[in-house]
Amino acid sequence: MADLKVTSMTSLAAGTANEDVLHIIDDPTGTPINKKVTVGDMLNALAAPVALATGAVSITEATHAGRISMLPDQASGNPSLTLPTPIVGMVFRFVYIGAAADAHNTLIVPPTGVDYEGSLAFFDSDNNTSVVVSDNSADDTLTIITPQNFDIVLTATSTTKYHISGYVTSATAPTIA
Repeated sequence: MADLKVTSMTSLAAGTANEDVLHIIDDPTGTPINKKVTVGDMLNALAAPVALATGAVSITEATHAGRISMLPDQASGNPSLTLPTPIVGMVFRFVYIGAAADAHNTLIVPPTGVDYEGSLAFFDSDNNTSVVVSDNSADDTLTIITPQNFDIVLTATSTTKYHISGYVTSATAPTIA
């Protein structure tokens, strides 16, 4: 069989299925090895949830983008999840998996000069519902006050903005300031 450039091959496009096989190069910056992976295995691996540790966490594109980051009850303090500089299209999703209302706040902090746009639905544990809206000013911190439940999505819409959406359930409304 003659050598064939990848760019010369016919595209499968919409016919791609989970059982189709892709050629990958494992560890290209270290000791590269040719391997194969199915489309389904690759998608599952890239979407696997990330269990965050208690305490402060530096969020990264490589580990957290495109995945659900599951946040447990916090042991002490008011830990910060520090976000990286936005890359357009990068998405982070944070879900609280605690067993009960947490006794500690959780802060989600963007880098200097980056702001939030958008809003969160707030479900007060006293059965009231409202919306918490970002003021679109730089260096805001999202503070989730003693959460009972939350599911928050941050989508980078530019190199200086994260669009925020989702909900928080607590006795006290979150702040974006």
